[in-house]
Amino acid sequence: MKKIGSILFFSISIAFGQKSERSQIVIPPKQVVQINYPFLSGYDVQVENQSKFEVSVSSRDRKTDSIYKEFRLKKKGSQRFSVGTGEFLQFENRFLTPILVSYSLLIGIPGKKSITRSLTPQRAFYLENNTEQFIPLHIPGVGDSKIKPFTRSGLNLANGQAIYLNLNDQKILLLTVTDTIPHGARFDLASLINKAINKE
Repeated sequence: MKKIGSILFFSISIAFGQKSERSQIVIPPKQVVQINYPFLSGYDVQVENQSKFEVSVSSRDRKTDSIYKEFRLKKKGSQRFSVGTGEFLQFENRFLTPILVSYSLLIGIPGKKSITRSLTPQRAFYLENNTEQFIPLHIPGVGDSKIKPFTRSGLNLANGQAIYLNLNDQKILLLTVTDTIPHGARFDLASLINKAINKE
């Protein structure tokens, strides 16, 4: 049975929107660590897996523990994603060895407009699974994940990032992230799969 460790952050500097320093946590074997910033209404987070085993990363509802977004971050992988209002950040270690993870919040600085800048432009969008089946995906450099039936998964990926369907040990390209994708766009996975499989 997995043990759950919770960490609450009440930092005044974070509450007033100052830039956060990078934090490191060690996730014990077969355990879950939950991180909650109760004074923040939502934020982006950059996560880096500094271990040799993948770690499960998710954002969940504070009241119901329901999953909003979830992915597996491969060894030495890095990923940026959004944690929304009323959500907390969770790391899960499914292995028999500790996993080291570092992360930083991407938030503004007092007196300046709150804008997160990156070297590679990012696109924030949603993948929707409106079927009764789990849909296995592969995102190079990020990891593998299975999108649950009738769920919506939020992603924040760099331009040029590819998303593949894992089908019978084959990888089928579903989507390549470009700056033509509007922020907040929704993609129906069934439609993407149908188009990818049946394209000439």
